Amino acid sequence: MDVIYRYDPFAPIVPREIPDSESAIDRLLQGNQRFADMVHAIQQRTLGEGTGEPMVLPLCPVSLGLPLFQGAVLNQAPFALVLGCSDARVPTELVFDQWLNDLFVLRVAGNVLGTACLGSLHYAARHLGESLKVVVVLGHSKCGAVQAAVATYLSPRNFSDIAYTFALRTLIDQIQIAIRGSAHALRDVAGPSIAQVPDYESLLVTTAVYVNAAVSALELRRELDQRGFDQPVVTGVYEFETLSVQALPGVPGPITEVGTRLRPGPSNPDELSQYAKAVAEAALRARDSSPPSTGH
Repeated sequence: MDVIYRYDPFAPIVPREIPDSESAIDRLLQGNQRFADMVHAIQQRTLGEGTGEPMVLPLCPVSLGLPLFQGAVLNQAPFALVLGCSDARVPTELVFDQWLNDLFVLRVAGNVLGTACLGSLHYAARHLGESLKVVVVLGHSKCGAVQAAVATYLSPRNFSDIAYTFALRTLIDQIQIAIRGSAHALRDVAGPSIAQVPDYESLLVTTAVYVNAAVSALELRRELDQRGFDQPVVTGVYEFETLSVQALPGVPGPITEVGTRLRPGPSNPDELSQYAKAVAEAALRARDSSPPSTGH
Protein backbone atom coordinates (compact mmCIF):
# COMPACT_ATOMS: atom_id res chain seq x y z
CA MET A 1 0.00 0.00 0.00
CA ASP A 2 1.30 3.47 -0.92
CA VAL A 3 0.45 6.61 1.02
CA ILE A 4 1.07 9.47 -1.43
CA TYR A 5 1.14 13.15 -0.56
CA ARG A 6 0.57 14.86 -3.93
CA TYR A 7 1.03 18.51 -4.85
CA ASP A 8 -0.48 19.80 -8.07
CA PRO A 9 1.09 23.18 -8.96
CA PHE A 10 -1.79 23.90 -11.35
CA ALA A 11 -4.57 23.30 -8.83
CA PRO A 12 -6.21 26.45 -7.47
CA ILE A 13 -4.90 27.60 -4.10
CA VAL A 14 -7.71 27.69 -1.57
CA PRO A 15 -6.96 29.69 1.57
CA ARG A 16 -7.80 28.22 4.95
CA GLU A 17 -11.18 29.51 6.10
CA ILE A 18 -12.24 28.77 9.66
CA PRO A 19 -14.71 31.48 10.60
CA ASP A 20 -15.90 30.15 13.97
CA SER A 21 -15.45 27.56 16.70
CA GLU A 22 -17.86 25.10 15.08
CA SER A 23 -15.78 25.09 11.91
CA ALA A 24 -12.59 24.66 13.97
CA ILE A 25 -13.96 21.68 15.88
CA ASP A 26 -15.21 20.10 12.64
CA ARG A 27 -11.77 20.53 11.05
CA LEU A 28 -10.10 18.84 14.03
CA LEU A 29 -12.51 15.91 14.07
CA GLN A 30 -12.38 15.42 10.30
CA GLY A 31 -8.59 15.39 10.60
CA ASN A 32 -8.70 12.81 13.39
CA GLN A 33 -10.97 10.65 11.24
CA ARG A 34 -8.52 10.89 8.31
CA PHE A 35 -5.69 9.87 10.61
CA ALA A 36 -7.64 6.89 11.98
CA ASP A 37 -8.73 5.79 8.48
CA MET A 38 -5.15 5.93 7.19
CA VAL A 39 -3.74 3.92 10.10
CA HIS A 40 -6.54 1.34 9.85
CA ALA A 41 -5.87 0.95 6.10
CA ILE A 42 -2.17 0.41 6.77
CA GLN A 43 -2.99 -2.14 9.47
CA GLN A 44 -5.25 -4.03 7.07
CA ARG A 45 -2.52 -4.23 4.46
CA THR A 46 -0.04 -5.38 7.08
CA LEU A 47 -2.38 -8.32 7.77
CA GLY A 48 -2.80 -9.04 4.06
CA GLU A 49 -6.30 -7.58 3.87
CA GLY A 50 -7.76 -4.74 1.83
CA THR A 51 -7.33 -3.81 -1.81
CA GLY A 52 -3.88 -2.31 -1.66
CA GLU A 53 -4.98 0.76 -3.61
CA PRO A 54 -2.77 3.79 -2.95
CA MET A 55 -4.07 6.46 -0.61
CA VAL A 56 -3.57 9.85 -2.26
CA LEU A 57 -3.65 12.97 -0.09
CA PRO A 58 -3.75 16.23 -2.07
CA LEU A 59 -1.70 19.07 -0.64
CA CYS A 60 -0.75 22.62 -1.43
CA PRO A 61 1.67 25.04 0.27
CA VAL A 62 -1.18 26.89 1.95
CA SER A 63 -2.61 23.70 3.47
CA LEU A 64 0.87 22.83 4.69
CA GLY A 65 1.20 26.20 6.36
CA LEU A 66 4.19 27.08 4.20
CA PRO A 67 5.05 30.42 2.57
CA LEU A 68 4.48 30.58 -1.17
CA PHE A 69 7.75 32.38 -1.92
CA GLN A 70 11.34 31.75 -0.83
CA GLY A 71 12.34 33.92 2.10
CA ALA A 72 8.77 34.80 3.05
CA VAL A 73 7.71 34.30 6.67
CA LEU A 74 4.09 33.68 7.56
CA ASN A 75 2.42 35.38 10.47
CA GLN A 76 1.58 32.96 13.26
CA ALA A 77 -2.16 32.25 12.93
CA PRO A 78 -3.23 28.93 14.51
CA PHE A 79 -6.95 28.24 14.61
CA ALA A 80 -6.85 26.08 17.75
CA LEU A 81 -4.91 25.97 21.01
CA VAL A 82 -4.36 22.44 22.30
CA LEU A 83 -3.19 21.46 25.78
CA GLY A 84 -2.05 17.84 25.56
CA CYS A 85 0.19 15.28 27.23
CA SER A 86 3.91 14.92 26.57
CA ASP A 87 3.48 11.21 25.76
CA ALA A 88 5.50 10.49 22.60
CA ARG A 89 2.73 8.22 21.29
CA VAL A 90 0.27 11.12 21.02
CA PRO A 91 1.72 13.73 18.62
CA THR A 92 -0.98 16.38 18.54
CA GLU A 93 -0.65 17.48 14.92
CA LEU A 94 -0.71 13.89 13.64
CA VAL A 95 -3.69 12.89 15.78
CA PHE A 96 -5.70 15.75 14.24
CA ASP A 97 -3.97 15.56 10.82
CA GLN A 98 -3.03 19.24 10.92
CA TRP A 99 0.04 21.01 9.60
CA LEU A 100 2.28 23.99 10.25
CA ASN A 101 0.60 27.10 11.63
CA ASP A 102 -2.66 25.26 12.37
CA LEU A 103 -2.27 24.50 16.08
CA PHE A 104 -0.70 26.27 19.05
CA VAL A 105 0.30 23.26 21.16
CA LEU A 106 1.16 23.05 24.85
CA ARG A 107 2.36 19.62 25.98
CA VAL A 108 3.08 18.56 29.56
CA ALA A 109 2.89 15.18 31.30
CA GLY A 110 -0.67 14.55 32.40
CA ASN A 111 -1.96 17.60 30.45
CA VAL A 112 -2.04 19.61 33.67
CA LEU A 113 -1.66 23.36 34.02
CA GLY A 114 1.51 24.77 35.52
CA THR A 115 3.15 28.17 35.59
CA ALA A 116 4.96 27.74 32.26
CA CYS A 117 1.79 26.45 30.56
CA LEU A 118 -0.21 29.37 31.92
CA GLY A 119 2.39 31.79 30.61
CA SER A 120 2.10 30.30 27.14
CA LEU A 121 -1.68 30.36 27.42
CA HIS A 122 -1.68 34.04 28.36
CA TYR A 123 0.61 34.80 25.41
CA ALA A 124 -1.71 32.99 22.99
CA ALA A 125 -4.83 34.70 24.35
CA ARG A 126 -3.20 38.12 24.05
CA HIS A 127 -1.36 37.83 20.74
CA LEU A 128 -3.22 35.13 18.79
CA GLY A 129 -6.78 35.81 19.88
CA GLU A 130 -7.94 36.87 16.43
CA SER A 131 -7.02 33.57 14.79
CA LEU A 132 -7.82 31.17 17.65
CA LYS A 133 -11.35 29.78 17.42
CA VAL A 134 -11.28 27.01 20.01
CA VAL A 135 -9.23 25.69 22.93
CA VAL A 136 -8.86 21.91 23.31
CA VAL A 137 -7.70 19.86 26.29
CA LEU A 138 -6.60 16.47 24.96
CA GLY A 139 -5.98 13.57 27.33
CA HIS A 140 -5.12 10.04 26.23
CA SER A 141 -5.78 6.50 27.39
CA LYS A 142 -3.20 4.66 29.48
CA CYS A 143 -1.62 7.94 30.56
CA GLY A 144 1.47 7.19 32.64
CA ALA A 145 1.07 10.31 34.78
CA VAL A 146 -2.53 9.38 35.63
CA GLN A 147 -1.49 5.79 36.34
CA ALA A 148 1.16 7.04 38.76
CA ALA A 149 -1.35 9.30 40.47
CA VAL A 150 -3.83 6.42 40.82
CA ALA A 151 -1.11 4.18 42.27
CA THR A 152 -0.26 6.76 44.93
CA TYR A 153 -3.97 7.28 45.69
CA LEU A 154 -4.58 3.56 46.21
CA SER A 155 -1.26 2.92 48.00
CA PRO A 156 -0.02 6.15 49.61
CA ARG A 157 3.25 4.51 50.61
CA ASN A 158 4.13 4.40 46.92
CA PHE A 159 4.23 8.18 47.02
CA SER A 160 7.74 7.99 48.43
CA ASP A 161 8.94 6.76 45.03
CA ILE A 162 8.13 10.12 43.40
CA ALA A 163 8.37 12.49 46.36
CA TYR A 164 12.09 13.10 45.93
CA THR A 165 11.55 15.92 43.39
CA PHE A 166 9.27 18.86 44.00
CA ALA A 167 8.39 19.21 40.30
CA LEU A 168 7.27 15.59 39.90
CA ARG A 169 5.42 15.66 43.20
CA THR A 170 3.57 18.80 42.13
CA LEU A 171 2.48 17.20 38.85
CA ILE A 172 1.09 14.09 40.60
CA ASP A 173 -0.60 16.24 43.23
CA GLN A 174 -2.48 18.18 40.55
CA ILE A 175 -3.89 14.97 39.08
CA GLN A 176 -5.12 13.81 42.50
CA ILE A 177 -8.12 16.14 42.13
CA ALA A 178 -9.30 14.08 39.16
CA ILE A 179 -8.48 10.78 40.91
CA ARG A 180 -10.59 11.62 43.96
CA GLY A 181 -13.44 12.87 41.80
CA SER A 182 -13.33 9.70 39.68
CA ALA A 183 -13.30 7.46 42.75
CA HIS A 184 -16.39 9.25 44.12
CA ALA A 185 -18.12 8.97 40.73
CA LEU A 186 -17.48 5.23 40.51
CA ARG A 187 -18.86 4.75 44.02
CA ASP A 188 -21.94 6.85 43.24
CA VAL A 189 -22.64 4.84 40.09
CA ALA A 190 -21.75 1.30 41.21
CA GLY A 191 -21.77 1.44 45.00
CA PRO A 192 -18.93 1.24 47.56
CA SER A 193 -18.18 -2.39 46.64
CA ILE A 194 -16.76 -1.27 43.28
CA ALA A 195 -13.45 -0.57 45.04
CA GLN A 196 -13.12 -4.30 45.74
CA VAL A 197 -13.41 -5.63 42.19
CA PRO A 198 -10.17 -7.00 40.67
CA ASP A 199 -10.05 -4.43 37.85
CA TYR A 200 -10.86 -1.41 40.01
CA GLU A 201 -7.48 0.22 39.43
CA SER A 202 -7.94 -0.06 35.66
CA LEU A 203 -11.47 1.39 35.91
CA LEU A 204 -10.18 4.25 38.03
CA VAL A 205 -7.41 5.04 35.51
CA THR A 206 -9.86 4.96 32.61
CA THR A 207 -12.28 7.28 34.38
CA ALA A 208 -9.59 9.61 35.70
CA VAL A 209 -8.01 10.14 32.26
CA TYR A 210 -11.25 11.76 31.08
CA VAL A 211 -11.95 13.61 34.31
CA ASN A 212 -8.39 14.92 34.47
CA ALA A 213 -8.78 16.51 31.02
CA ALA A 214 -12.06 18.07 32.18
CA VAL A 215 -10.39 19.47 35.32
CA SER A 216 -7.76 21.18 33.16
CA ALA A 217 -10.52 22.48 30.88
CA LEU A 218 -12.31 24.02 33.87
CA GLU A 219 -9.10 25.71 35.01
CA LEU A 220 -8.42 26.94 31.48
CA ARG A 221 -11.92 28.38 31.22
CA ARG A 222 -11.40 30.40 34.39
CA GLU A 223 -8.02 31.69 33.22
CA LEU A 224 -9.36 32.73 29.83
CA ASP A 225 -12.45 34.39 31.29
CA GLN A 226 -10.20 36.64 33.35
CA ARG A 227 -8.59 37.82 30.12
CA GLY A 228 -11.75 38.37 28.16
CA PHE A 229 -11.12 35.40 25.85
CA ASP A 230 -14.57 33.94 25.16
CA GLN A 231 -13.79 31.19 22.65
CA PRO A 232 -15.07 27.76 23.75
CA VAL A 233 -12.95 25.25 25.65
CA VAL A 234 -13.63 21.62 24.70
CA THR A 235 -12.19 18.38 25.99
CA GLY A 236 -11.62 14.84 24.74
CA VAL A 237 -9.38 11.80 25.08
CA TYR A 238 -7.34 10.05 22.40
CA GLU A 239 -7.93 6.30 22.70
CA PHE A 240 -5.11 4.08 21.47
CA GLU A 241 -7.46 1.22 20.61
CA THR A 242 -9.76 3.22 18.33
CA LEU A 243 -7.27 5.95 17.27
CA SER A 244 -10.19 8.33 17.90
CA VAL A 245 -10.59 11.40 20.02
CA GLN A 246 -13.74 10.86 22.06
CA ALA A 247 -15.65 12.38 24.96
CA LEU A 248 -16.52 9.14 26.78
CA PRO A 249 -14.91 5.68 27.11
CA GLY A 250 -16.15 2.91 24.86
CA VAL A 251 -17.08 2.92 21.19
CA PRO A 252 -16.79 6.48 19.87
CA GLY A 253 -19.86 8.15 18.46
CA PRO A 254 -20.01 9.63 14.94
CA ILE A 255 -18.13 12.87 14.42
CA THR A 256 -21.36 14.43 13.16
CA GLU A 257 -23.04 13.94 16.54
CA VAL A 258 -22.28 16.97 18.68
CA GLY A 259 -20.39 16.20 21.87
CA THR A 260 -19.45 12.57 21.19
CA ARG A 261 -15.82 13.27 20.28
CA LEU A 262 -15.11 16.71 21.72
CA ARG A 263 -17.49 18.19 24.27
CA PRO A 264 -17.62 21.54 26.06
CA GLY A 265 -15.49 21.59 29.16
CA PRO A 266 -17.26 22.09 32.50
CA SER A 267 -17.84 25.67 33.58
CA ASN A 268 -18.32 24.93 37.29
CA PRO A 269 -17.73 22.13 39.85
CA ASP A 270 -21.28 20.78 39.52
CA GLU A 271 -20.86 20.26 35.78
CA LEU A 272 -17.52 18.57 36.46
CA SER A 273 -19.18 16.16 38.92
CA GLN A 274 -21.96 15.37 36.43
CA TYR A 275 -19.42 14.67 33.73
CA ALA A 276 -17.39 12.43 36.08
CA LYS A 277 -20.51 10.31 36.69
CA ALA A 278 -21.17 10.07 32.94
CA VAL A 279 -17.59 8.92 32.40
CA ALA A 280 -17.86 6.36 35.21
CA GLU A 281 -21.07 4.94 33.73
CA ALA A 282 -19.49 4.72 30.27
CA ALA A 283 -16.34 3.07 31.67
CA LEU A 284 -18.43 0.43 33.44
CA ARG A 285 -20.50 -0.21 30.29
CA ALA A 286 -17.34 -0.57 28.23
CA ARG A 287 -15.89 -2.99 30.79
CA ASP A 288 -19.06 -5.11 30.85
CA SER A 289 -19.37 -5.22 27.04
CA SER A 290 -15.72 -6.06 26.30
CA PRO A 291 -14.93 -9.72 25.50
CA PRO A 292 -13.29 -11.66 28.31
CA SER A 293 -9.52 -12.00 28.12
CA THR A 294 -8.13 -15.42 27.25
CA GLY A 295 -5.18 -16.15 29.46
CA HIS A 296 -2.76 -19.02 28.89
